[in-house]
Amino acid sequence: MAEAAYGSRKRRIAVIDDDAVFVDLMHDLLGDGEGYDVVSTQHWLYAFEFIKDTRPDLIMLDLMLGREQTGWAVLQLLQEDPVTVDIPVILCSAAAPALRQHPARTSAPAAVEMVAKPFDVDHLLGVIVRLLAAAPDPVA
Repeated sequence: MAEAAYGSRKRRIAVIDDDAVFVDLMHDLLGDGEGYDVVSTQHWLYAFEFIKDTRPDLIMLDLMLGREQTGWAVLQLLQEDPVTVDIPVILCSAAAPALRQHPARTSAPAAVEMVAKPFDVDHLLGVIVRLLAAAPDPVA
C-alpha cells in the first residue's frame, strides 16, 4: 500500500473496461485493498475524454470493449495527445494473442504493459507499482 500515495495525494488509476464485475473487482482490489483512488468507465466511446477529465496516474485498459478490439483506438488517442501521452497504460485482455500481435502499438513514450486475463493478482500489483514508480511526477 506504500505506493498508493504520492505526497498527500492518492495515486489515481483509471479502469476502462465494459465488464462490470471486473470493474467492481478492481475498485475492491485497488481502491479498498491497496488504497489507490480508482475511477472507471465502462463506455469506451467516452474513455479518452474521461481520462483527460480525471487525469489518472495510470490507466488499465481492456483491449476488447464490446465485441471489437476498440482498446487499440483508445490507446492510439492516448499516445497522440500531449496531455495523455506520458500516462502509463496496462492493456488487460483475455484475448492474449491480440495483445502480442501488435508490438508497434505498445511502443510509446509512456510505458505500455500487457497483462492477460485471468491474471495473478500479485503480478498485476507488481506491474502497477513498477509503472507508477517510473511515471513522471503527478500534478497535484
